[in-house]
Amino acid sequence: MAFVTATNNIGFANTRLFYTAWVEGLLAALPIGLILMLVMSVTVKPKIERFLKS
Repeated sequence: MAFVTATNNIGFANTRLFYTAWVEGLLAALPIGLILMLVMSVTVKPKIERFLKS
C-alpha cells in the first residue's frame, strides 16, 4: 500500500524521492497495522471461531 501511494503521489521520475516517500509511508503505517493485527487476532478471531463452531 505504501508503494502504491508513493507511486501515485511522487511517481518514478525521482527515484531517491520515491524511495524516501515509500519508506516514510511504510514506517508510518507499520505501528497501525501491527495494532490492528493484534486486536483482530485477540478479540475478533475467537468470536468468529466460536460462531462458526456453533
